[in-house]
Formats: sequence, structure tokens, C-alpha cells
Amino acid sequence: MGGGKGGADFDPKGKTDAEIMNFCQSFMTELQRHIGPDIDVPAGDIGVGGKEIGYMYGQYRRIRGAFENGVLTGKSLESGGSLVRPEATGYGAVFFLDSMLKHDGESMKGKTIVTSGYGNVSWGVCKKVAQLGGKVVTMSGSKGYVHDANGINTDEKFEFMLAIREGKVSMQDYADKFGAKFYAGQKPWGVKADIAIPAATQNEIDVEDAQKLIDSGVKYVVEASNMPTTNEAIEFLMSKDVALAPGKAANAGGVATSGLEMCQNSARLSWTAEEVEEKLKQIMSNIFNACKDASEKYGLGYNLVAGANLAGFEKVANAMVQQGRY
Repeated sequence: MGGGKGGADFDPKGKTDAEIMNFCQSFMTELQRHIGPDIDVPAGDIGVGGKEIGYMYGQYRRIRGAFENGVLTGKSLESGGSLVRPEATGYGAVFFLDSMLKHDGESMKGKTIVTSGYGNVSWGVCKKVAQLGGKVVTMSGSKGYVHDANGINTDEKFEFMLAIREGKVSMQDYADKFGAKFYAGQKPWGVKADIAIPAATQNEIDVEDAQKLIDSGVKYVVEASNMPTTNEAIEFLMSKDVALAPGKAANAGGVATSGLEMCQNSARLSWTAEEVEEKLKQIMSNIFNACKDASEKYGLGYNLVAGANLAGFEKVANAMVQQGRY
């Protein structure tokens, strides 16, 4: 839990399960001395899903000889994981967006949304937007993007997204199956939409892409991935009165649900999906209000980017002062 990131230069693409398992076990052999339920709690991210977390958790238990299921989050249900955790970052971003829309007297119903990626985050975004009455019309990868004008909004399409992530099928296969269009080597930001939710990698929206979003009618940008928008693009979008939700607030759903997973681990409980989702929704509403209130408190009006920075700084600074660490 927290803001730290770790990683490795091991690329799982094209590797066998045995090779991935061997790497994960070796990685945890060194990592295990630096982590613990009350020290540091890693979770998955790009290239690390439930399978990899499982391999690392098994190695941790073998080395430590103890049942400490709060040491990693994103685990399988059999190993003490939480329902809704795979979808949590995408769900959380949509809940944050829902708060933004309600603030403006709007709703998700009838809104068209462009998103990037095809992993857990964009998968969660597509599912939750469909449930709330909106329509996601794109997903993308390193080879291009799919435009599905009918919306990525059925269980069959959601399952196909998982198959793409697992490398069993391609986005071209999706386009062929569902009558969509695949655009090789391009980004989805020129597709007409009301809202953009970048959900893939860092710096995927630069100033040129931001101009395409403006030209396409986008009024809201919600960062579901980590730092997907360059600083220059953020400034440009805000100068055009686009409401922007920064990733440090909008994509907190993943780490929030990791916290909920740890709560269940500590209490030896298993909450229902509805219980986890309701708690996540409330957390994201609280984060939105904290950003909005901090911005207004310091005379900046409705500025979620500044508000997120201020709210985050205040929380850490106050804790440091109280603990005599300034």
C-alpha cells in the first residue's frame, strides 16, 4: 500500500508458464525480506496479474513458513483475494466520473466514451459504463485500436476482451466477429465522443492527441491509468475547459480495493461483490469530494487537478506534523 512502485526488465510476452513461474519465484526470494502485511504490500500492474501474484505469494509462504495472506493483494479467491479486485481500477474511475457528471447535473446515460487498452482497467471501464447506461466504443493496444460503434457492452464482448489480454485472439479478430473496425497503428483519440478514459500506459495523450479530443467533442478526461496525459496536454485540455480527473485520484479504485482485500484478510471474512462495490463507490465519492473541497478551500474554483494535489499534500503533511516528522 502506498505510492511506491517496483518492477523488473523481464518481459512475460512469449514466455512459457514455467519460465514466468521461475522468474516470479526468484523475484520473491529477494523481495520477501522487504515486504510484509504491516511493512509494504505489493499488488499487480502491467504484466502482473492474478497468476503472477499467485506464484509470488506461494514462494513467500514457502520461504516464511507462515500464513500471511495480507502480504500481497490481487490474489485469487482461493488464496484470499477479493471479489471485484480485477475490475476495481476501471470501476473506480467510472465511479469518479459519475461524481463529476452529477456535479454538473449530468448522468452517464447516453454518453459515448473512448478508452484505451484492453486489460483489466479498460475491461472494468467497459463493464461499469454499460451498467450505468453509457457506451464505450473503443479499445486499443500497441498495434492499433478497435472502433465498435455499437458499444463494447455485452458479456460476450467482455469475455472477448479477456481472450485478447490472454493472447488467444487479436483485436482484428474482435473487429471481424462483431462488425467493428480495426485501425492499425493508430490511437483512438480522434473518435467522436463525450468522454475519454485513457486506461493503458504513461504519456499516451500528448498535445496533438489532446487537440484531437477537443475536435472530437470530448468534455471530460478521466485518467484511469498512471500518468497517461503529458503535463503539456493537461494544461492544454484545461485551457479548453475540459474537466480533467487526475490519475492520482481517479484511478485509486485499485489500491482502495487492495485495502478492502486486506481488511477481509485480517478479519478472515469474504464480502460479496455487492458489498465490495458499494464500499468502493463510497471511497471514490469521498475522493472526488476531497479534491473538489480542497480546490475550493484555496480559492481555485472547481479544479480537480489542483484539488487532488492539495488534498494529497495536506493529508501527508498533517500526518508528518502530528508524528513529529517535519
